Amino acid sequence: MKKILFFSLTVVLLLAGTGGADFYTWEDEAGVTHITDYPPPKNQKNVKLKMFEETSSDRLGNAAAHVGEKPEIILYTKNDCAECDKAREFLAAQNMTSIEYNIDLDRAALKRRKAIDDSEEVPLLVVGRTQVYGFSEVTYNRALKALP
Repeated sequence: MKKILFFSLTVVLLLAGTGGADFYTWEDEAGVTHITDYPPPKNQKNVKLKMFEETSSDRLGNAAAHVGEKPEIILYTKNDCAECDKAREFLAAQNMTSIEYNIDLDRAALKRRKAIDDSEEVPLLVVGRTQVYGFSEVTYNRALKALP
């Protein structure tokens, strides 16, 4: 009886560990949506939308802590970056309040940027728990529509 109980408990604990895994949803250049348990390829030139799955306790904790607040919109940029300029102009045209961090000018911003995926790829738009790499109006609109 103890062996069965031990075995059952082990199986439950092993399966519970996979339930909290992050899944990434991203769209490739051909418009095909991919859902994977690994990040999109870094060498891909097109925009990738990376979504994180929240647990119910995360949602409850976030809702309780930030009632009535919108998630921050953060844009990581560099100097002399045409895509960064387009992203900045797009957010301004949408009347979106965002925080911009230029990783060429701010070492702390560079550390925060690298903490996301150990990369310096810009522009990077962070909306709540959504990360958008590169710039595409369609993808930016999709990320911003997810705002509460």
